[in-house]
Amino acid sequence: MTLKKNHTQADRIGQEEFHELLREKLREAVRITLIEILEAEVEAMVGARRYQRTTQRRGYRNGYYTRDLSTSVGRITALPVPRTRSGFRTQLFERYQRRQAELDQAIGEMFVRGVSTAGVGQIMEALTGSKPSPSTVSRVFHSLEAEYEAWRKRPLQKSYAYVFADGTYFTVIYDHEGQKMPILAVIGIDEEGKRDVLAFTVGERENRQAWEGLLDDLKERGMKHIGLWISDGHQAMRNALEAKFPGTPRQRCVKHKMENVLGYIPKKQREQVLPELRAIFYQESRERGDQELAAFCAKYEPIYPSAVACLRRDLEACLTFYAYPREHWRTIRTTNVIERLFHEVKRRSHKMGAAFRNENSCLLMFYAVVRTLRFHKIPMPGDQFALARNLTDYPL
Repeated sequence: MTLKKNHTQADRIGQEEFHELLREKLREAVRITLIEILEAEVEAMVGARRYQRTTQRRGYRNGYYTRDLSTSVGRITALPVPRTRSGFRTQLFERYQRRQAELDQAIGEMFVRGVSTAGVGQIMEALTGSKPSPSTVSRVFHSLEAEYEAWRKRPLQKSYAYVFADGTYFTVIYDHEGQKMPILAVIGIDEEGKRDVLAFTVGERENRQAWEGLLDDLKERGMKHIGLWISDGHQAMRNALEAKFPGTPRQRCVKHKMENVLGYIPKKQREQVLPELRAIFYQESRERGDQELAAFCAKYEPIYPSAVACLRRDLEACLTFYAYPREHWRTIRTTNVIERLFHEVKRRSHKMGAAFRNENSCLLMFYAVVRTLRFHKIPMPGDQFALARNLTDYPL
């Protein structure tokens, strides 16, 4: 005798239908819960239940209106929201809000992480049953504008142990054509070892005026002293720094310096030369570094005089890091701290597959990425790194 299988409803329907049934039950549960909360709110406001006669009554109901609300379990349609004669405002959601704040945040985060507007819509539809339009995704993204404006004007600390500066380019549409737009950025490490993106702005990398404008902004927001400035070798930036923060020690990025030197050496010989060049900047002390420098110049000046001349230009600034705490050398001898920031912004923005429509969109994207980053602190040697000069000695 063949036994018959006792099929359950879950056996008879497909996996997708089962999940949809489950989602439907969850939506109904959420709907009932929301209705109960709304009724409790309005009851507390008027001081009485529906049709109740009581001397404690403080108002009267005035029917209902319906609205839709997207939630994490899907779209709840025609949710009945009570009215009162004096005006009832629920704390469940803002007036006219059609999506929970958490969903708006998720939309913005996906967009920032490089998901296209169409892709965000598809993901949200799969999660909630409601598909936001590309214009909705863009609108949520631009809600960052007020937050960005407040961040841009926030006060800074008076002094920073290390400040990194560099520039990069993004493609922006001007007159219906994509063009490279430069962004200058500054990251600071305070005397407790905390890293923070201090500012970024639009400006030509080679333009001293743009760098002076950025430094003026830092000073207007409270910065008075920079312990060490880390940058590449752009003369315009150096001139701006000397004008706005005179006497500030400077560390030139050794990575950029090595790339410049190798540019004067034939490609086939670079692999041989690089370890000896690198050894100058990766010793246990300045004394050992100077020894490696002397050996490098003696060996290669007769063969590659232009490369050695390039090495000697602004060389002292490349060796400044040796005078600072050894545990910080890895962090301060290059501009990798800020290069990683640029890489992260570009990694996310490139996934959008299109140029920014205007400068504001590019700046907002930059800020949207900045606000998601979490920097590690670097260990500070306590009083050893206390500022030697009185802050009042530095001009505003």
